[in-house]
Amino acid sequence: MPDGGVETRPAGRAGAMAARPVTDRTFRAMLTLVLALLALSTASQLALSGQPRLVAQAATMFATGALATVFAVVGIARTRGVERRWRLLVAAGPLSTLPGAVEWTRQYFSGNPELLRLTPPESVFLVAPVLAIAGLICMPAGTDERQKRAPPRPDGGVWPRYSHTVIALDGLMIVLSIFLIAWFALLRHVVGSGISGTSFVIALAFAMTSALLVVVLALVATFRRPSNGRALALLGVGLVALAASETVLVRLSLPGADVQGTVPLWIGAAAGPVLVALAMIAPARDTRHQRPPERDRVTIGRFRWQGDEVRRWLHAYLPYLPLAVAAVLVLATAVRDGALRGLTLYVALCLTALATLRQLIVVAENRRLVSDLRVVHQQLRHQAYHDGLTGLANRALFILELELAVTAHSERGQPVVVLFCDIDHFKTVNDTHGHAAGDQFLRTVADRLRTAVREDDLAARLGGDEFAVLLTRSDADPHTAGRQCARRITAAMDRPVTLAGHLQRIQISIGVALADSHQSLVSAEQILHQADTAMYHVKQLQKG
Repeated sequence: MPDGGVETRPAGRAGAMAARPVTDRTFRAMLTLVLALLALSTASQLALSGQPRLVAQAATMFATGALATVFAVVGIARTRGVERRWRLLVAAGPLSTLPGAVEWTRQYFSGNPELLRLTPPESVFLVAPVLAIAGLICMPAGTDERQKRAPPRPDGGVWPRYSHTVIALDGLMIVLSIFLIAWFALLRHVVGSGISGTSFVIALAFAMTSALLVVVLALVATFRRPSNGRALALLGVGLVALAASETVLVRLSLPGADVQGTVPLWIGAAAGPVLVALAMIAPARDTRHQRPPERDRVTIGRFRWQGDEVRRWLHAYLPYLPLAVAAVLVLATAVRDGALRGLTLYVALCLTALATLRQLIVVAENRRLVSDLRVVHQQLRHQAYHDGLTGLANRALFILELELAVTAHSERGQPVVVLFCDIDHFKTVNDTHGHAAGDQFLRTVADRLRTAVREDDLAARLGGDEFAVLLTRSDADPHTAGRQCARRITAAMDRPVTLAGHLQRIQISIGVALADSHQSLVSAEQILHQADTAMYHVKQLQKG
């Protein structure tokens, strides 16, 4: 169907994971309608008072309740599988809006708002937040491409895994922070109100389910990261509004509450369900066609972040948001009362201990990450400057060291000695015994070359069957040092090697080039070319 209407998707797992009950254009239109309705309701709440305000409040609740019911039915009807499952669970809130509006309006227009009280039939409304919690847990998570297993330690051991511990600590921090916020917002008023019996149990249940709803929302957003970000955002705002409105409603039911003065706060009871229902029709972003990188950025002032960077920052710091709110409330209480005591003191101490322990674990985790990066850097550097077949230095490292030697020669007159080695008849070895035997032949040559040179000298494979040796400073005459090294290499290659059950002699041609205090050099390539020329001269003499 063209954009602007209702869009259908095939049933099944793929269709469910890419659920789009309505198109983007329809969703934006519905969102605009809801925001306009809520803005109009807020304006009427601020402008009116007395009976007209109650009428406007009731009209808003009925209008948003009707919209929430329609959105919820559409969202459930046009999805399948796991996408329908979480919508069915969350739908209890929006679908109970109209009955709730009727009940609360009846009480407000009864002629005596002070009769507003918690009764056993109203405990049915506790079902909605409990089902919403289950729906949040059932929301399909997005793909996580992060590395699941830590790399091995350099000594072959295994690093301790801190991620699960950090997640547990974050969860405890969120739970205790929300509990502390709920205590300041409602629980302490319920405990000190003097109500008892069924009313006390219902009031406590409303407070605890509201707090638990916010806790699960924070945990799901932090650790699960559902695939439909728009639905999660709307669910978050709507459920927080519902939790706040239920808190207000419970406080209105307590003895001595100022009902008329807190009526404007009831806007949450109207906004929450319709935002939750709007989340049920929010289409997931189509990932089949990725957006250009420039469009997936968030710009704040002079700073620009990629979308993934924003999500990573939220993932890292979201547990601290309720902690910060709880800390402000604790500090305000301490300033007002002069000291902390009782439950507030104990919870504040627990939060402090959890935050400290978490930071210590994060420091240990960062140390491990830095060590891992250092090991990986060393591995990459070794791979960049060493030959993968023989383990010798490659041409890049040899040229780098040779350039340093040439610089030392130019500045201090330090001698430079280079030996260029070429394996004779290597192509015949490859053609006769195969490439695997040729690789074995090259590894044998490299091993013997490594044993023939001094520990401080640099042996390298330049490519193919070409090798080179750079002699560092020596007490001997550079000419003598070069000839002695060539004789050691020739002697090391004298023993034949067994390839595919056959003995194969190693014949090698060596050219020597040097620059002493009486000779000048222009570049590393110059002396390497001289050694290469000398090697070919030796090869021609051997053929002649």
